[in-house]
Amino acid sequence: MVGGSGGRRLGVGLDGVIARRVPFVAALVILAFGVFFVRLFQLQVIEGDEMRLRSQRNSVRTVRLRAPRGDIVDRYGRTLASNRPAFGVGVIPSDLRRPELVFAALGMLLDGEPDKLRERVGAPQGRARFQPVQLERDLSYDRLARVESHLYALPGVFTEVRPRRHYLHGELAAHVLGFIGEVRRDQLAKREFADYQPGEVVGQAGAEALLQPDLRGRAGGRNLVVDVAGRVVEVLDDVDPVPGGTVTLTLDLDLQRVAEEAFLPDVLGEPAKRGAAVVLDPRNGDILALVAKPSYDPNDFAGGIDIRRWQQLSGDERRPLQNRAISGQYPPGSTYKAFVAAAALEDGLVDPKERIFCPGSFRLGRRSYRCWKREGHGWVNLRDALVQSCDVYFYQLGLTIGIDRLAYFARGFNLGAPTGIRLAHERGGLVPTSVWKEKRFKEPWLKGETVSASIGQGFDLVTPLQLATAYAAIANGGKLVRP
Repeated sequence: MVGGSGGRRLGVGLDGVIARRVPFVAALVILAFGVFFVRLFQLQVIEGDEMRLRSQRNSVRTVRLRAPRGDIVDRYGRTLASNRPAFGVGVIPSDLRRPELVFAALGMLLDGEPDKLRERVGAPQGRARFQPVQLERDLSYDRLARVESHLYALPGVFTEVRPRRHYLHGELAAHVLGFIGEVRRDQLAKREFADYQPGEVVGQAGAEALLQPDLRGRAGGRNLVVDVAGRVVEVLDDVDPVPGGTVTLTLDLDLQRVAEEAFLPDVLGEPAKRGAAVVLDPRNGDILALVAKPSYDPNDFAGGIDIRRWQQLSGDERRPLQNRAISGQYPPGSTYKAFVAAAALEDGLVDPKERIFCPGSFRLGRRSYRCWKREGHGWVNLRDALVQSCDVYFYQLGLTIGIDRLAYFARGFNLGAPTGIRLAHERGGLVPTSVWKEKRFKEPWLKGETVSASIGQGFDLVTPLQLATAYAAIANGGKLVRP
């Protein structure tokens, strides 16, 4: 009886404890849900706009900042090649919303055709969707302003400014300065381009290629916060690009301009005269002017040359891309007579005061070789023959020397070999010998060919630069200089 009564009292007491605690537990649950509700109300209502903006700032984009190429200046510091700002427009394919409307709008803003703009973008897949595609590289200020004023309504479209190579004098010294272009795939495979990236601009010809390491500079970068439409919201950080170094050429801008004016056509509107000119300081080999005509405007290559323009240049029979001053090989003509005279004097084969009669022609065997002056020069000595360029005098002098000995002295003036200038595609010319002809044509050398060689005709070939360095040796007393 007692035990049963105690059990009932214990059960009643436990139920009372639980009953008293239920309100506290319920209050805790209600409080927890209340906190959740208040926080939800704060996020959805009070801070809703801010949270929506934060959700849209959902990506960081790294932009590469191209380094301006260094300037190229003449010997007096006058600028030949520099940079100017070029404004471009492009798209990020992954950020485009309703592409058909975007391309239609860009077609109107850029005065272009929407279908062609769409073709440039294509249908990139994978990582390519996040890579920028350039649509225009050099916008006018008017077109740039048009695009900028509508960027808010064109998600995925961006504008940028890049340094663009600018050759201040157009065609002037084009073959010396050269041109630039995107690094080629075959170049990227070479060791010297190991740290270059596809799309990077490098020198492809002339001084631009020769001095690429000095002109290159160091690219920078910028981290941008962009929203889901690709619009820049914030700049996180950036590293400024380092411009390339300034390089100084030996060219004299004034002399270069005067030398090029010599090739202007006689009649306005006609193409420039063909040819080449080299102005060289015989004391040290400094090239003060170098001209090759016809030429081209390296500005055509600055932003990526148009296919149609490239076809015009590369298909032109006048070969404007060829640097005739270093790669054009021509018979030296009467300029060769100075070397014939030097060979004869060195070997003691001629008395400078002895006179020879020039009747206007010279007969060798059954063939008669004419002098340029049909009536002849009469009695001439070595000096007269050089001043008046008497062919007959040098016909006889060349036969006295012989072709192989003449070739020996010509090579002593560095003819028949590259001069060593550091511009690409230099040719070596040709100084023929009897052995050379035997190997080349399987025929013996003829005396008549020596007659022709004595006045710079026949097989002889030189470049304008070779002639300039050879005459520099005559002017400075016999020292060969490297241009």
